Amino acid sequence: MADGKDKRARRRKNNSNRITEINNFLSFGGTLKVLSESECESIHKTVLQILSEIGLSEISKKTKEVATNAGAFIQNDRLCFPKAMIEEAIAGLSHPVILHGQKYENDLQISGKEVYFGTGGATPTILDHKTNQFRETTLTDLFDNARLIDKLENVDFFSRTVIARDIKSQRDLDLNTMFASLRGTTKHVMTSVSNANDVKEIRKILDHIQSEVKAKNNKNLISLNTNHVVSPLRFDPDSCDVLIEGVKSGIPINVNTFAQVGASSVVTLAGAVAQTLAETMAGMILGWLVDKNATLIFGPRPMITDLRTGAISGGSAEQPIATAMAGQMAQFYGFANSAISGATDSKAPDSQASFEKAANVQMAALSGVNLITQACGSLASLMATSFTASVIDNDMLGVIRRSCGKLEINKTTLGLDSIKNVVNGDGHFLGQPETYDRMRSDYLYPNISDRQNYEDWIDAGSPDIVETAKNKVSEILKKNNADHLQPDTIKSINELI
Repeated sequence: MADGKDKRARRRKNNSNRITEINNFLSFGGTLKVLSESECESIHKTVLQILSEIGLSEISKKTKEVATNAGAFIQNDRLCFPKAMIEEAIAGLSHPVILHGQKYENDLQISGKEVYFGTGGATPTILDHKTNQFRETTLTDLFDNARLIDKLENVDFFSRTVIARDIKSQRDLDLNTMFASLRGTTKHVMTSVSNANDVKEIRKILDHIQSEVKAKNNKNLISLNTNHVVSPLRFDPDSCDVLIEGVKSGIPINVNTFAQVGASSVVTLAGAVAQTLAETMAGMILGWLVDKNATLIFGPRPMITDLRTGAISGGSAEQPIATAMAGQMAQFYGFANSAISGATDSKAPDSQASFEKAANVQMAALSGVNLITQACGSLASLMATSFTASVIDNDMLGVIRRSCGKLEINKTTLGLDSIKNVVNGDGHFLGQPETYDRMRSDYLYPNISDRQNYEDWIDAGSPDIVETAKNKVSEILKKNNADHLQPDTIKSINELI
């Protein structure tokens, strides 16, 4: 028996050494069409009608000035956009976008149907991986989460995951959130600002970091999440002012709208998507009017409501359909775009979380969503974050990324010569040089998902994926010191904050 265990141990060791490369397959979406061309046109016509005939209320002074000076008009105290202006803005906003990280390999190049996965949520609670209890979130949690995400190869960007509830001042919260994120990860950071006056301070901090990575010659290390609309069809004046100031400062803006289907939007999916698209389009037009060269990300987020309770149900069967509709419409417009997907209703990193996330994220990717937020680490209908779930989701995202990768169909990959050689020779492909080469280039091997045979799994203590993920979290946080920013840069920014 001892000999058998020794053999299995050697086999495990050999297998772990044999695969040294984990491929990061770039995903390409847009292959799934839930809407016909005529249905896309019908939704678009509805969007035009909403913006030109109904319009939006609660107009800030700055918003009114920017829009009306360009030809928009006030009707019944609501801001309306002429159809010609909308069409011109759509044409002007249909262009490639690059969002930068602090390292070149973390740049996100969006020119059409590329798909990237990230975090998000800004949750008030965290499921502590040490105690397995929910608690309030802190700035340290945000920094630690950024350090963790920095080492998860299938997570492409870091959108603020938790609210630092130990910081009371809104200004201090905005600045420290951004800085903790940038200190924790070299990936592109998405954050938010509550007051337009804070945007200039954000810009100063960015310039300090920019000076350290000046060889990159860019200003897109972060993008700002703005929720410029309170559905149905009311501007959020403060957020609109942040959007305007952010564009003026040269910061990319994620133009996001959350409409709860059946609560703050019409109950039908078609109507809810059309309304959400119109609300989001209003923010895109506003940013475009400020600067025709602005970097704007289209973020319509129709969120399903459990009509029995009125609460958001991110894991619902209807959520992937609504997201796919919005994603396809974003492709219809040619916009760099984003969506929430992965907002499970489960309170634990369990089977429910896994199937809800996988169904939602896969459909979002296939429909053509470029930036999928909340794809990693989210729990409890966007109310909690879990480090353990983040590690598990990283494996899930690897599978989805691979399934959305481009296939190579040519004479070599069709393998006719190889088939002839093998059937006339060894009778199997395992010993072929091509098999070994392709094993490294064409196949994804998970980090923590278990592929051991039953006996090896028993010998290893029968671990489940949650246990393995918790150990991985501890390992990463112990090793990753987040030392990519120089001490002098950190000191100067701390003085600014």
